[in-house]
Amino acid sequence: MNTASTLPLLPVPPEYVTWRGHQIATYRAGVGRPVLLVHSINAAASAFEMRGPFAQLQGDSEVHAFDLLGYGNSDRPARRYSAEDYIDQIGAQLERIGEPTAVVASSLGAAYAVAAADRWPERVRALVLACPVGISQLAKPAGPLGWAIYRILRGPVGRQIFRWLTSEAGTRYFLGRQAYHNPASLTPETVASFSTAAQRPGGYYAPICFLSGLLNCDIAAAYGRLRQPILIIWGKQATTTPASKAKEFLAANARARLELIDGTGMLVQDERPAEFARLVRDFVSQ
Repeated sequence: MNTASTLPLLPVPPEYVTWRGHQIATYRAGVGRPVLLVHSINAAASAFEMRGPFAQLQGDSEVHAFDLLGYGNSDRPARRYSAEDYIDQIGAQLERIGEPTAVVASSLGAAYAVAAADRWPERVRALVLACPVGISQLAKPAGPLGWAIYRILRGPVGRQIFRWLTSEAGTRYFLGRQAYHNPASLTPETVASFSTAAQRPGGYYAPICFLSGLLNCDIAAAYGRLRQPILIIWGKQATTTPASKAKEFLAANARARLELIDGTGMLVQDERPAEFARLVRDFVSQ
């Protein structure tokens, strides 16, 4: 791994572990019971979006984070990605940590965390889900239309679309419309960091799988089976994953409880990191 090109996503340098022959960037800080942070899936995703909780929680916990394959400082091979890839990577991180862990995960990353907690319940002691999907949103398999979109996106047209999406202008537009509520959260430094992370060589392959629906994950059954305590934190002003969707998660598992944070969108953990971390800390310390 060329450390000279390492992205400064979190306040500690990455360490690398191997998953199916690929290098996965991991991060660790703090002392205490372990917490694993799992980022969302989008064109510019990485552990960068978890930098607030990573910094806030390490005073009480051993905090772990990682970049899913295809994102951040992890390898970005030219391959077709699947939800199963990411569920297995979460399982591998939990196995590496080696003791029951509280998992904090965002959006589609939260769906993968639920699937991992259902598959390896002994590895997960609690779940915190930020604006999760996987019951009525981003749950259906891609189908023929999704595969057709994927084939188009694999070509020159898709590369042009991706170049625009990951430019600073495109990144600012996406983050402002879908991820953040408060415009003050979108500092030039934040936009530049997201955009730079997305434009790394190979950064195109995982996002086009997401855009075509290949990374969708139906967790309705798995979520209902969970026996771990569940805290759902929702940005009150989230748009693409509106807070009204929380009722699906509350109805599907009686162990779940909900906290809304006003003035935030989908990336609630980055807009109000101190409040988000306080809720997580109080919950996982029970």
